[in-house]
Amino acid sequence: MVMDPAQFLQGRTRETEIRRDAGGRWFNGEDRIEHPNLSRSFDGWIDRAEDGRFCLSNAINWAYVEIEGPAYFVKDVEASDDGVELRLSGDLIEPLDPASLRQGPEGALWCAVREGRCPARFDNHALSKMSQSIGEDEEGVYVSIAGQKVRPPEIADPLSLGLEKR
Repeated sequence: MVMDPAQFLQGRTRETEIRRDAGGRWFNGEDRIEHPNLSRSFDGWIDRAEDGRFCLSNAINWAYVEIEGPAYFVKDVEASDDGVELRLSGDLIEPLDPASLRQGPEGALWCAVREGRCPARFDNHALSKMSQSIGEDEEGVYVSIAGQKVRPPEIADPLSLGLEKR
């Protein structure tokens, strides 16, 4: 018997009760997801669906989730003459797009990741490693990247980073 794929998906939904709080803790409904490998995998699967909502997406499937706070945390940085490499939550590594840098409220540093689709916030460790590259002159705050001064504009809602790509 051959199964029709449309029949298999009938009555199913991509909606879930999976959510991550602003502190990076995962929940399924009210139950905390404690398994470290599952949490790390979820951290690396965050993306945006075509409608702009957050989802978990891997090579097999995707489903909607709620994300409080940034989609990703920049955990570490490696600067070189060519630019800055970001080490993100979920064990992802990607180059920094300097044009995506923004200053959020309270001076937090943000950027867009996942080809510009998701906002990422620099944690204290990553920001501390960038501190020698951050300066201020008569024009304002800048970040020195690959010999260039990048001036991240201040924005009120850094969580909207990645939505402008839609």
